[in-house]
Amino acid sequence: MREGKAAVTAGKERLVIGLAIIAILAVAGLIVGIADSIHLFILGLNAMVPIALAAVGEVLTERGGLFNIGVEGIMLLASFGAVYAAELSGSWFVGLLAGLSVGALVSCVFALIATYGAGNQVVAGVGINMLALGLVAYFLLVAWGSPGFHLLSSYKIRIPKITISGYSVSWMIIVTLGITVVVHFILENTRFGLRLKAAGYNPFVTDVSGIDVYKLRTGACVIGGVLAGLGGVYMSLDWLGLSASSLIQGRGFIALACVVFGGLDPILTLEAAYLFGLLSAVGLWLQNIPWAAPLMLRGGSYLFLMLPYLAVLAVLVAFPRRQQLSKEIGMPYRRG
Repeated sequence: MREGKAAVTAGKERLVIGLAIIAILAVAGLIVGIADSIHLFILGLNAMVPIALAAVGEVLTERGGLFNIGVEGIMLLASFGAVYAAELSGSWFVGLLAGLSVGALVSCVFALIATYGAGNQVVAGVGINMLALGLVAYFLLVAWGSPGFHLLSSYKIRIPKITISGYSVSWMIIVTLGITVVVHFILENTRFGLRLKAAGYNPFVTDVSGIDVYKLRTGACVIGGVLAGLGGVYMSLDWLGLSASSLIQGRGFIALACVVFGGLDPILTLEAAYLFGLLSAVGLWLQNIPWAAPLMLRGGSYLFLMLPYLAVLAVLVAFPRRQQLSKEIGMPYRRG
């Protein structure tokens, strides 16, 4: 009965977020026309991808009972690893594989600390974030002598685009949507998904029944790290075409907020990620509107850039109930 009520509530929240997205696009269409509103829609998708990938990966991690606050650091390290490998090899595909490998490696280390080591997951996650900032800043200087950032040397090592109805679109958008649907299906309709949920809600009973909770949690965390790494790779090799110590700009933490709002529902988490991405695009778009020019001279650009972050706070306040979240998330499990 409780799960049925939670499903109904999640359905209502999906509807509310969906209507909010439609309303934003409709207002934009009335103001600037259909063509520009389609462009705004695509910009929102571009901004959605890294957040959605990291958030869906964290859904997997938290379904198993771990809480990886180091998502931001994983994205940053993966973005740098992808650029470094792509520059050395001259291939974006090699860079992509390198970024995914970095994401898997870092998340595996976190999972081992959190499971077999029964370590404090918040401390481990914060450590990853701090380590990532220092390592990327240092190796940017060592590798290219550039303090803070490095632009890709060639367009050939950027992930290629596809053209849909005359619009240039990243195929990573389609991959992100597909991954979300697949993860949702796996979590709700497969034995692995049921076992992972059991490991997150009651690890002791799960372990007694013969399922290795440590391996299950570690596997889910590594997959989540791969998805977060893919989000970092997208930012460096596709969307922005650079590596920088400030590249991620809090998107990992926004992904965590999307997970909390989504209640470990991948579809609702995706919607929340797109709402943030769309408002990010709207914030940039508003800066180019003629009537906003006087406001720009008074620092109004910062106000517009705050829109998506204010939206995240508003959504979390409007929907504080999250019955789906297990009390075991983030708590170390020790076999008796």
